[in-house]
Amino acid sequence: MNQSALLAELEQALRQRETTSDIVRRLAEPGAAAAPGLVAAVGTVSRSAFPELRTALRLIGPPAFDAALAARARAETVPDWWELGHVLRAFDERCLPQYVAALAHPMGDIRRQALGGLQNLKEAAAGALPDVLPFLADPDSYMRYTAENTVRAIGADAAPELLAIRRDGPARLRRHALTALALIGHAGALDPRDLRALERLIRIKTATDTPCSLPDHQWLAVPGATYEGLFEAMGLHHRIPCTLSMGLSAMERDTAEVTAPDGTRRTAYRVFVTPELDGWRLVYADAPFPQSVGEFEDVLRRVSAACGEAQAFSQDEHSDSMLWAVALNGIPRRRYWRHMYPEWEGDPMDWEARLDDDAEDDPDDKEDDSDDDCEDDLDDLDDDASLATLECDVAVAARALSLHPVQVGPRTILRGHGWLATTDPETGHTAFAGALRV
Repeated sequence: MNQSALLAELEQALRQRETTSDIVRRLAEPGAAAAPGLVAAVGTVSRSAFPELRTALRLIGPPAFDAALAARARAETVPDWWELGHVLRAFDERCLPQYVAALAHPMGDIRRQALGGLQNLKEAAAGALPDVLPFLADPDSYMRYTAENTVRAIGADAAPELLAIRRDGPARLRRHALTALALIGHAGALDPRDLRALERLIRIKTATDTPCSLPDHQWLAVPGATYEGLFEAMGLHHRIPCTLSMGLSAMERDTAEVTAPDGTRRTAYRVFVTPELDGWRLVYADAPFPQSVGEFEDVLRRVSAACGEAQAFSQDEHSDSMLWAVALNGIPRRRYWRHMYPEWEGDPMDWEARLDDDAEDDPDDKEDDSDDDCEDDLDDLDDDASLATLECDVAVAARALSLHPVQVGPRTILRGHGWLATTDPETGHTAFAGALRV
């Protein structure tokens, strides 16, 4: 039976939900001779038949890889680019030499597909590691992202070779090997010389750190003069100096699963304390922060008792919930919380606009449109209205109480350096996979 007839038989079998493995085997049986025709068909078969056609090409192996690469290389944009990309990433370890060669192809998409194919090979791609490492510093962010995922997929088996590169070279790969060790969570295996060099680099970078806009989803604020007490109050350990960039990149992967000697597993988290910014230190720790208002209040009690004052801010546009709260010397002072219904606690602060004020009549008195939201909140208010004010917005509260992270920038006065710490006394920073931007 010829190839066209087999493809038609495949489509028919799929419609009738019959087994297709025999048809796929027969499609691949001619080997290299079948590859060009099958590759030409990838853009013409139905989406349901495409995975079976891809399997046939995978069975053929290197000749099918070469045919698919040639088809993709016709032009930067071809009608069947999506299908060809999936085909190129689907081959097994027989095509490892082809993948390595494709990493040097002049077309960027083919290089990306080669990285993706090596990622799918996982540990079997360890031999390609020296060719993958330079992509960790590629100018294209998506290429870097794909290379990072490839290194992670190769996994811990890559550590010995990476350490050998750090020790013996080649010199052009040493820096990339350090990044890769961090990605697979083996930075702790670095020798003392490398660790000292890394510490020197961090000290140099912190001395020239510059303020930049920060995330405004969830954070704490404490006075810069008394912030030291927060580490014990929050149960933090293993603190190390860091730059703003380093701290923010740590928050991208702030969770580590740790296995104790007895086999039990627990979760450790990383916390980022910023340098002093206009007199305040901000604390970021998305994962370990409490999810309930009561638990948040407990954190504020402990931190404010240690630091004199603590503020909490949280906003989630998806669920339309928000929180801002202040505690002084271990005692809650003021809190606004909204999740479906508004809730105020504590006497209004001096900067809050009262309900009987006429400030809302003057558009210059407000920097945002939070009044409309507050009026909606007041319609739902069932509690003591004497506690309610027009100040229901996290950004307004943050600017009045300390500073708003988004407004951090060149005019912000920065002092000192930031800190990274962990929530587990037995878990250091090397347990967290991922390279940090210094």
